[in-house]
Amino acid sequence: LIAGPTASGKSALALALADEIGAEIVNADALQVYRDLRVLSARPSAAEEARAPHHLFGHVDGAVRYSVGGWARDAAAALAAIAARGRPAIVVG
Repeated sequence: LIAGPTASGKSALALALADEIGAEIVNADALQVYRDLRVLSARPSAAEEARAPHHLFGHVDGAVRYSVGGWARDAAAALAAIAARGRPAIVVG
């Protein structure tokens, strides 16, 4: 788990670590789940997302009511799928 204040370098650290250990990245940022808020939420770029598998980034339409309960269910499924592939996961947000 990598957590910290906005603009503290969490995403860059997660990506560097994912490169090093072959991990997949799971989003835990409340705004980065929304597809429509890429710029406002400082979501990783397409090039950054191509370097390592990213999960739960931009997977919810901005018009949809989404809660921490929905995120917890989605995160549990993503983490289970990553574990089934035998890969480490980095939760960041």
